[in-house]
Amino acid sequence: MSYLLFSLSILQWSCGNDPHDHNAGGKHIHVAPHGGQLLEVGKHGSGFNLELVLHPEGFLQIFILDAHAENFVRISSSSIDIDILQEDGSSRVLVCKPIEDSATGETVGNTSLFASDEDVTPILPFRGAIRKLQLMDLSFEKITFEFSGKDKRDDHEY
Repeated sequence: MSYLLFSLSILQWSCGNDPHDHNAGGKHIHVAPHGGQLLEVGKHGSGFNLELVLHPEGFLQIFILDAHAENFVRISSSSIDIDILQEDGSSRVLVCKPIEDSATGETVGNTSLFASDEDVTPILPFRGAIRKLQLMDLSFEKITFEFSGKDKRDDHEY
């Protein structure tokens, strides 16, 4: 009897309370909370996710999320600077500034949302590289990505 209870508790722990979805192939997937594009930063499961979202007015928004893309992570960065690689081989910098939100208490220096001042729709899709990003006590450099700007509403598989 105790073996049966133990087996059932393991089954519930491993599947029933898992906050992630599993697709038909059994792969572990994270859902982008705002329908954007997830970008994993750091080691899976203990790192972070950035959700890249095209705001309806054309601005790039970057949400800082935890390892499973479930909770916001506030950081103190004064900006997130992205080198945009242009078709002619040159690059330019897109600066995303911290966004305050009185509803959540987020302030410049303690926020999970950054946004560009400029409309990025004329350069979509684009390839970029975040120059440097300090997330908690970890520092990351040259985080490369491609951004289509499309509202994916799909899942990021691992």
